[in-house]
Amino acid sequence: MNIKKVFIYYRNFNTQAPYPICRHRTLLGLVAMVVYAGTVYAVLQSFIFIFFSIQVWPSTWAKDVTAHIIFGLLLYSIARSWKMWAVSFTLLTAVLQISNALKLTVLGSPVMPDDFLGFTNMLHLFSDWRLPVIIAAITLPVIMLAVSIAWKQKSTWLVLGSMSLFLTVVFANAPNVIAFMDKHYGDWIWNQPGNYKDRGLVRHLMHEGVRNIARGKVNVTADDVHGALLALNPETEKLNPTADPSRKPNIYMILLESFWDPMLLKQTGIHPDPVDPRFRKIWKDAGHSTIMAPVFGGYTANTEFEALCGFPVTNNAVFFEGWLRNDAPCLPRYLSGAGYESIAAHPNYAAFWNRVNSYKRIGFDQYWAKNDFVLDDMNRNFLGDASLYRQVWEKLEDQPGNSPKIVYIVTFFGHLDYPLSESRPEVIDVSSDNRMLRGYVNTVYYKSRELMDFVETIQAEDPDGIIVFFGDHLPFLGSNHEGFVQENLFTRNKAEFDANMFQSYVTTPLVIIDGRHGPVDTGSLPMYQLPARLLSLLGDTHHGFLQVAQSEKLQHIRPLAGLSLYTPQNEQPVLCKQHTENPDARCTEILKAVDEMTMLRDDLFTAKQYSLLQVNK
Repeated sequence: MNIKKVFIYYRNFNTQAPYPICRHRTLLGLVAMVVYAGTVYAVLQSFIFIFFSIQVWPSTWAKDVTAHIIFGLLLYSIARSWKMWAVSFTLLTAVLQISNALKLTVLGSPVMPDDFLGFTNMLHLFSDWRLPVIIAAITLPVIMLAVSIAWKQKSTWLVLGSMSLFLTVVFANAPNVIAFMDKHYGDWIWNQPGNYKDRGLVRHLMHEGVRNIARGKVNVTADDVHGALLALNPETEKLNPTADPSRKPNIYMILLESFWDPMLLKQTGIHPDPVDPRFRKIWKDAGHSTIMAPVFGGYTANTEFEALCGFPVTNNAVFFEGWLRNDAPCLPRYLSGAGYESIAAHPNYAAFWNRVNSYKRIGFDQYWAKNDFVLDDMNRNFLGDASLYRQVWEKLEDQPGNSPKIVYIVTFFGHLDYPLSESRPEVIDVSSDNRMLRGYVNTVYYKSRELMDFVETIQAEDPDGIIVFFGDHLPFLGSNHEGFVQENLFTRNKAEFDANMFQSYVTTPLVIIDGRHGPVDTGSLPMYQLPARLLSLLGDTHHGFLQVAQSEKLQHIRPLAGLSLYTPQNEQPVLCKQHTENPDARCTEILKAVDEMTMLRDDLFTAKQYSLLQVNK
């Protein structure tokens, strides 16, 4: 073969669409594709290890690179040319791998299928240089993929049709497929980072993608629901869709973004205490009550669901995004039967976490979102709490009528990565060089003071009102739990968490002020039991489905994804993991009770609501 032929051969190989494999140049292109895909994989793995300290298990490398090569082969089979395939494959793989590393770093969990549905939420959190970077990271790979596909080739449509048929069969049988996959390839429900390290990213997304589809096919029977109701609430006939309170004070629920007590970090030299002394006093009067959230570092919507609807979130997914499909007897809807009006306020984009639809299904009469507020006190993208509280109060004063109200406020200031403003300069010092911690403790300084100013306003204007405020989750304080690892509160590897670590992982402050009666000591309360506790303060005799969370079988149980934490008072917490042997004999009953509660949740909020029929017979 002379030089001219080699040149022509190379040009065709780089510019023409793939040819049948029996042709020599396609075979060479295929070899080059395999080598290139493997090289891209190796480079990306090295990159995320160097910059994020993240890697799959060495025993997974061969399977992981094979999965990437197969993924590359599918793209190659429909590509216009080798060069276009290489660019498309590189962009897609790099964005997925780096996004996965970033999520593991911030939230301690790998990319999940739900993240692709809610990626637009990220666009609303940033207005600086990160916004165009995120937009480019999302759009460029998609555009390049669309451009690289040889749409006019019959072979392309044959491949796409075959893939569609295969996926249709898999999705139609998703429950059986995921059962097979879990049995043969394993699933650490409570340790998604471990799943990623054991599978690699491509196989992990395929595995969890099938699970997502299977989860959407909620299959519960009327008999199953009836059994679960009787098991958790033997007096089922007392459940009622509307409340019957003996008194009707206004209720003010305030969800505090990332609010936690930073003075638990004793080695970081925080000075002075950033938490307002008024908060310290009222929290002490409440017995230093705490609440156990379903999430860490993010996914505020899951905390909202539990605090409003009285059922636990036990999946690695945002419940508002796809699982809250029915109008359900959550706290606002339940109290509406007793004459309450309900208002939700959050100065973020209205559709963030699907709140428009979710709040409607929960039963809120009004929802005040970003466009309903004057953005006059911004900390980058986040409206300051003082302005939020002031504007909510002004709107409440303009509300017609004298009906009792439940006012639910979700703060935005305090969101990662804790930006301040000229009106909120740094006043708290830390000896640690953790930039994220410094921003956070100064944020707490302002949040706690603005909160207490608002509480004093409510108490002066509405002394009988019930006021509730709590943190939605712990803050992110650095990669791989950095701020907490330094204090030995957590380990870097979530798989090594013991029961005490998991309890710390989900615990934030809780204060309930029962009007003139003052603060209420609730002890350590799982988030999903908050609605029932509030109804008990009202003297409600019906309780409805919100009362199920108070079942004796669920006392002191904090369900999480794949495990449950049992926290009896004055005893060491117990960790109960699904699908594994547990050393504590109590775990069998604990996990059974959680399964029963989960079945009722799926029926009420996602499936056919047999439980409502059972009660209304």
